[in-house]
Amino acid sequence: MNSPDDLVPVAPRAGLCLRIIDPPDGAVNQRFYREVGKEWNWNACAAWSTRHWNDFLKSNPITTVVVVLDENEIGYGELINRDGDVEILSFGLLPSSIGKGLGGPSLELVVRYSWTIGAVDHVWLHTCEQDHPRALANYQRCGFEVYDTKNDPVPETRPGT
Repeated sequence: MNSPDDLVPVAPRAGLCLRIIDPPDGAVNQRFYREVGKEWNWNACAAWSTRHWNDFLKSNPITTVVVVLDENEIGYGELINRDGDVEILSFGLLPSSIGKGLGGPSLELVVRYSWTIGAVDHVWLHTCEQDHPRALANYQRCGFEVYDTKNDPVPETRPGT
């Protein structure tokens, strides 16, 4: 996404908001990565301890946001601003929130916030076969364009680890 103007708004969902985790808390990232990624075989960081998560967050400018609906946590996102290119490292809903029409409105909140974390030229993300089957379509509805496709194996570790 090359501009905040590329973001395609969806119908707002009453009671849906973001909570910014500040200061960073590895236990939050650990919990959401495991719970959100369990069904999709997110393994790169699944075995990380809370200490490893805390070390990762201290050594990388990660912003973690939790998606909240009516005071209940339903999902999360991890964002990093690398010199004006904000990458959404992780985004997803908890299993109990999938299939309820919350993906689009939640993604919009995360992307809208991504444009506010410093000077931002682009917001981007990776998706693969280890994401929800409707993830790519959801990203495109939100305003993302496919930039490149590769037939690469899923990395064993995250960038910056």
